[in-house]
Amino acid sequence: MKSKVKKLSEQEKTRNLTETGVINFKNRLNLVLEGLSGNAFAKKVGMSEAVIRDYLCGKTYPSLNRLAIIAQKCDVPIEWLATGKGGCRLADESSGQVSVHIPFHNLNETNKAFSVLESIPFDLTLIKHHNYDSKDLAAVWAKGDSMEPTISNQDIIIVNKANCKPIDGFLYAVQYDDQISVKRIQHQGSNLVLISDNPKYPNIIGDKNDLQNFKIIGHVIYLLKNLD
Repeated sequence: MKSKVKKLSEQEKTRNLTETGVINFKNRLNLVLEGLSGNAFAKKVGMSEAVIRDYLCGKTYPSLNRLAIIAQKCDVPIEWLATGKGGCRLADESSGQVSVHIPFHNLNETNKAFSVLESIPFDLTLIKHHNYDSKDLAAVWAKGDSMEPTISNQDIIIVNKANCKPIDGFLYAVQYDDQISVKRIQHQGSNLVLISDNPKYPNIIGDKNDLQNFKIIGHVIYLLKNLD
């Protein structure tokens, strides 16, 4: 009889947590981490890693005092953190937004290369952790082996179109000869050199003052490898 009463009590507790929104605290805490490891976040808020780990897996919930500390250290509303109600800069919790769809970059309207997969979902916390604007991001299919071993055929590359200023050694998506390629950039006097990681491919050289033959689409920020 006692065990039955205890079971009902647990059901009541779960119902209360669900109705108030507290049960989804772990999801909001994952957003608040903004890409930090559990250990780094624990140091940020002055708590033990074990405590944060229990919060993230939904094993326990924070006291009001600890909830207030996390909200203050992470600059989020305490009501949103506790219940999911109200607005927050990290995500629109009411819509369940934890990812954004990044469109594939097309050369023109008639290009059908991306007809099978026109956008890709991407973790919102990664974008916000690095202060990227999702509207500036585009996905590009990797084609061929010119960037092996770094990038393989059919890998997916995420580029930041807001960053087109070339820096030596960095990877950029570049449009030239009616195609998109990813190359390393190198400044050589008045020339801008596009370099392939695969040594069998020659460098492509363009005049910095006359870059009509190719343009930089954006800086490569993420690479999604095809492991098949």
